[in-house]
Amino acid sequence: MKLDREQDAAVLIVLGQSNAHGHGTRLQPKQRIIEPLRHVHGLARAENQAYDLADVAWSGFTSYGMNLGETQDHTCCLANYFAIKWQQHIDAGNSLQLPDLYIIQISIGGQGIAAYEGYGNMWHMKRQPVLKPGNLFDVDISLYPLTVQILDKAMCNLQRSGKTPRVIGLHWNQWETEVDTGGSAILDARENYTSLFTGLRETIGSPFVIYLYQPLSDVFDDMRGLDVIERVFADFAASDQFNIMDLRQSQLYNGELDDKGIFQKDGIHYHCRAQQWFSDHFFTQLFGNTSL
Repeated sequence: MKLDREQDAAVLIVLGQSNAHGHGTRLQPKQRIIEPLRHVHGLARAENQAYDLADVAWSGFTSYGMNLGETQDHTCCLANYFAIKWQQHIDAGNSLQLPDLYIIQISIGGQGIAAYEGYGNMWHMKRQPVLKPGNLFDVDISLYPLTVQILDKAMCNLQRSGKTPRVIGLHWNQWETEVDTGGSAILDARENYTSLFTGLRETIGSPFVIYLYQPLSDVFDDMRGLDVIERVFADFAASDQFNIMDLRQSQLYNGELDDKGIFQKDGIHYHCRAQQWFSDHFFTQLFGNTSL
């Protein structure tokens, strides 16, 4: 990908459920982004976690307070690792002539896209707007209406600043709740994902790649649902508008192990090294094997 340092604003969007924000992980103290980064920006919860904002308010990116979904900070996740990598590249001379990066992250653990009742349907597109901030199991947010409002205002804000927003990737890290719920969530998965992704694309209004995450966890009672999701994602990935982040391509993966070399003890949440791989692999996909 070629970006214009003067004209473009690079935008990374990270959406989904628990693995999108690295549930249960903690960055090492020396990795935590306490001092706001100079060339990477985010949307702080305190100023942006709301419906009907007049405008978004960007601030220097930190590894705390930047997820507009649940409250869980300083975690090992794509957004945090990628922010560090982007800033380090610029600090090291910026051989790629990268512009500033703007990160939008919205995720809550255990949330699906189907229309079933209960705690786990906060990504359902037609869910009535609710916004109750908090930690997992306390938080209650209708994620789709919040996301489309935030995305629309973020793109307009960058355009008013004289920049051209260039979405370098929308990472959709979610599928587990569809499999775990089963029933109509699986039967309607293809239609629901198609509607969701179409809505996100229409909101942003410019071409970009949606990155899906290869289902690799096998801790679910009904594995037929996993097969369905794998087929749906594979069909999406046949288009150049989608890509799949697949840890089987990494040296971490070992299918003979219970944790496959990539999961925490629960067999479903990625450990820090896996999240670091996502960041490094994504950077390489965008720019090739470029050293800092």
